[in-house]
Amino acid sequence: VFTLFCIVLTICLGFWQLNRLQWKESLIKTFEINSSKSPINLVDSKATEFLKVKVKGEINRNYKIFFPAKTLNGKNGFRLVSILNIADGENILIDEGWYAEENHEYFLRNTMVFSKEIIGYIRYPRKSKLFTPKNNFASNEWYTYSLEEIEEYLEIKINQKYFIKNMSELEESFLVPSELTPSFRNNHLQYAITWFVMS
Repeated sequence: VFTLFCIVLTICLGFWQLNRLQWKESLIKTFEINSSKSPINLVDSKATEFLKVKVKGEINRNYKIFFPAKTLNGKNGFRLVSILNIADGENILIDEGWYAEENHEYFLRNTMVFSKEIIGYIRYPRKSKLFTPKNNFASNEWYTYSLEEIEEYLEIKINQKYFIKNMSELEESFLVPSELTPSFRNNHLQYAITWFVMS
């Protein structure tokens, strides 16, 4: 019985990896198409993944969250995410950029509100992985874009579909904007083959 269970389990894991392969290939294709286009006005867009957009609005750092981020040039840091209020009154999360840990106190205290036209690109939240830490309301440290949780924490109505990764220089020289560069790992076919062989 245990052997049969293991066979069924590994076969299921193999098909799961094939489904992940299809999803990843579709994501890469979308990236290749949209990243090659020039930015378009957000209000005229269909807001597809990786689409470059131009948008003017008011960035409000009274509403902000922090993502502990990977190192940049050997330094630990955070990503600053705040609210962008656009002309029609909609609130959209905007990832303003990365900064080194030494500047964290500055952004904790910063409640700047300023108008800006930015160029960025659309991203949609992904589900958290098995070992991803839970978002921490107490320390305001986030690991996944759970838009419902963020809306609850900030106590403000926000767009519940996507967020924008800013690519423009903002107020601080030490706030590094995002770049639209590929960073995909696609090993799902190898994983699927491994599971099928094990079955």
